[in-house]
Amino acid sequence: MKRLVSFVLLSALAALPQQASAPASAAAQASLRFTFDWAQGHPWQSYTIEVQADGKSHFEGTPHPDESNDTEPYQQDFTMSEAGRQRIFALAAKLNYFRGDFDSHLKKIAKTGSKTLQYESPQMRGSTTYNWSRNADIEELTHFFEGVAMTVDYGRKLAFQYRFDKLGMDQRMKELEDLQASHDVEELGIIAPILRKIAGDPNLMNISRESAQRLLRSINQPAPTAPAHAASQQ
Repeated sequence: MKRLVSFVLLSALAALPQQASAPASAAAQASLRFTFDWAQGHPWQSYTIEVQADGKSHFEGTPHPDESNDTEPYQQDFTMSEAGRQRIFALAAKLNYFRGDFDSHLKKIAKTGSKTLQYESPQMRGSTTYNWSRNADIEELTHFFEGVAMTVDYGRKLAFQYRFDKLGMDQRMKELEDLQASHDVEELGIIAPILRKIAGDPNLMNISRESAQRLLRSINQPAPTAPAHAASQQ
């Protein structure tokens, strides 16, 4: 009997650290999701971006056929930057985790697509759907996620350009730099691998490589340079 009591006590004590760590584990499971849906949307007709509290993120979208005659769903996993993650989760908290109606309900506002922001954790859930909102924090989150979607799209386009149309790379890189200047792309680290390829490829024009190097430096990423003989080939 004494052995049985001792065993029960030891089992209970062993469970205490696991119970104590449960809140931290639960917090790590919190997630934010942004969903966009509009048949006329460019470059995406629909997409979803989900971000976990630890930064692990997933994109899934359907491109508009006018963009590339390709409507095959596209998926990409990435890790959001610490700054980006903190920014969006802080805004979610400020917005009471989307528990409320944030749509403007103005009749004369042009349709720009259905958007849904969702928060989910073991403790709570919140969701709001809107076309356009008067709330500045909702609009900041919307612009941020739209910028992430634009970055993912340019990652696809640059990868295609790199494989099949290197002569058109200059124009594509100029577009991306213009989008960065107007704050219409976010989380450029998502496409750092293709930018590094472009920056270090001696078979590309100098202007394309330099553009990729500038973009990499702007996000504190190493910017490779092509061999010295590259310039003489152009």
